[in-house]
Amino acid sequence: MPLTLPSSFSNRSIKQNWIIQLHNNEGNFLGLSFYGTTVSSNIYYPLINNKPSIRESIDLKSSKAKTGNVSISCINDKITYRGVMYTLSEHLYGTSVKYLNRSVKIYIQPEDDDNINNCLLIYSGKLINISHDIEKVNLNVTAQRPWDGIEIPQKKTSRNNYFPIAYGDYQPNASTSNADSVAITVNTSASTDEFRLRKTFYPIPVEEVSGSTVFSLTGDWTQTSKAYPHFYEKNLDKFLPLANDPSTATTVDSANETFGDGYAVRFHKNLLKTFLFKPDSYQGQTLNTFADNGNAINGTTADTSTSTTYDSEALNFTDANVPGTISYTMPQLTGIPTKLQFYATISGSCSFTQTNALSGEIHIQLQNFTFSNQDTIAHFKFVTTTSNSTVMRHSGGSALNVSSAAVGTSNNDISSAWASSANGWGSDVVIRIREHLESGGIDGTYTLDLELFDIIIETSTKLDYSSSSTKSESAKFIQDLEYVYSGADGYPDNGWNSNSAITEIHEAHRDLLHRFTSYTNSNTPVNWSSGTNINSVKDWKIRYWINEPKSLLSALEELQENGQFIFRFNGQNEGVYIFIPDSISTDHTLTTDDIADISLSLTPMSDIITSMDIEYEKHPATSGYMSSVSASNSSSISDLNVGTNENKRTVRLNALVSAPASSPASNPNDDYYTYKDNLFGRQKIQVSATVINHAFYGIDVGDFVAFDNNDMPVAPFGEAWTNKDFIVTDVQRTLGKLSCKFMEV
Repeated sequence: MPLTLPSSFSNRSIKQNWIIQLHNNEGNFLGLSFYGTTVSSNIYYPLINNKPSIRESIDLKSSKAKTGNVSISCINDKITYRGVMYTLSEHLYGTSVKYLNRSVKIYIQPEDDDNINNCLLIYSGKLINISHDIEKVNLNVTAQRPWDGIEIPQKKTSRNNYFPIAYGDYQPNASTSNADSVAITVNTSASTDEFRLRKTFYPIPVEEVSGSTVFSLTGDWTQTSKAYPHFYEKNLDKFLPLANDPSTATTVDSANETFGDGYAVRFHKNLLKTFLFKPDSYQGQTLNTFADNGNAINGTTADTSTSTTYDSEALNFTDANVPGTISYTMPQLTGIPTKLQFYATISGSCSFTQTNALSGEIHIQLQNFTFSNQDTIAHFKFVTTTSNSTVMRHSGGSALNVSSAAVGTSNNDISSAWASSANGWGSDVVIRIREHLESGGIDGTYTLDLELFDIIIETSTKLDYSSSSTKSESAKFIQDLEYVYSGADGYPDNGWNSNSAITEIHEAHRDLLHRFTSYTNSNTPVNWSSGTNINSVKDWKIRYWINEPKSLLSALEELQENGQFIFRFNGQNEGVYIFIPDSISTDHTLTTDDIADISLSLTPMSDIITSMDIEYEKHPATSGYMSSVSASNSSSISDLNVGTNENKRTVRLNALVSAPASSPASNPNDDYYTYKDNLFGRQKIQVSATVINHAFYGIDVGDFVAFDNNDMPVAPFGEAWTNKDFIVTDVQRTLGKLSCKFMEV
């Protein structure tokens, strides 16, 4: 967006003077200039004796903006302030009038115009240092930015824990139809809710233990639902809802509550939680009777598509015989089980042929033999007959039709067997087939065809406070617990959009500005909802949190990199969003009469990116990322003769959750990789020139420029200028001169 030019700059050539305002603590300013002038009734002393340079630039590679410092050398001569005469050095520091760390504004005065409104504001900064000798006073001015010196988060407790900052759409491990339901249902469609598969959380610091209640800090915004904390079970890589009741695992703190300067949620110190999981990996079997052994534990939810199979033909029935077992590793979990129940999703059939005339009843059992426990999940039953069956029975006697996949359960809680075992969670999960004579003396042969689709384990676990030693261990565990994890949504906006939910990266960026700086909610940044219209174009989703102090600037720049845009304040102190739109509308068209000293080059090969390894969707509890993409541009690799590992970049994105493409998509803003490829997937033309037409003195970094193909002194590497758009990446202003750099986009 060009700087707003006063009408006097419509002339091709104008006389220039620079006037500088040094603002002070009294609400006034001291005026300096190259030669004496009066503007809007204010005197500007002709004391500047160098040619200050103002340089502003953007770095498309890092998504950062930069404004250089300005050095002003002045004659140490007499000035008059409020009727009293001082030397310049004396007045700037040696009186009660204070100038350091206060605003400095630099204008171009055209044609000795005496109205400040007709002067072009080109720089807004603050005075950071003064030095002088006998003859000269040196003023060092830096760009003034509202984020200077600000760290976030800012609210903390007496224990020095910070209330976290979080942005994005989060979801707890609970029913999507009822966000506060954490109950377990085991069936053939048990899914994300029951298996606690969501990782859409942000870490919340554990603050204090009060009696049996633990408080964790959720932030400084109200959360009426979904706020309850989750424990991260590392060996399962799962986030498990924590109860705020000592014995009821589904009783959770769904809303946060006022706590100091912010809000917190509570949970019970025994860390009671309930969930489903599967064994880890195949360990082995007896008699080699099972096939496709990994299929009984594959998939992250209930699975009825693949199975471990068991097939036998005409086996002789013998009471207590075990014709086959299969075993899997059990993960190590936190705490002791208050409930431990095994399920098997199965289908199949069994036939029995009686070989004697005796009466009785036999069972062909499917057992959970973990901890050497006779835990029958289901069985085929045959009573003094020769028959076939696709009906099994639970241990309680109810029928289980296994003509298709069905879930069998023993209805037995074997947590006591876990407690009495030598290894506890370290034991193997053992599933076996067993022959059992229930009554009488019946004998014969049987054939069994069984598909074992799933082994599912339901458990509720907690810390053990039952003895002196376990009390001490549990208390230490809670003491050392730094974070639990919340599934409640992050900040709504800070009033600038009616307190709407923030789900996109650029929204969070703007909210940080409004929330933590003097940038007021009434300010709408340039290119937000007009111009290139970032709010319409950039729909890249965010989950981002800050728990430990960092500079606000580093957070803003991190979001800029993740969202591929740049934010800056222009010389007129307007906030501006800069990015490459899908369709470019140029701000300026330049001809040979508008520029001088034109020079052409290509972006260096060191800037070219032909492939990227992109890690995104940051894991809430580890230093890693939950998703990754290896992306490349095959055309660029071929055209530029690039080797496999040449011109490759690896990036790790802490805020982005929208998936990048693996190859360039249609429009730059479709995704992260496509945007990067659009800028750096091939060499681009770079132009350096001096703008000599004062009508274009409003050119600013981030503007889009075209060059008139019919009126340019040179063709770019023999190509036409037609259909080539450029972004201004660098602007340098000195008295009477404007130098610019442009990059093809």
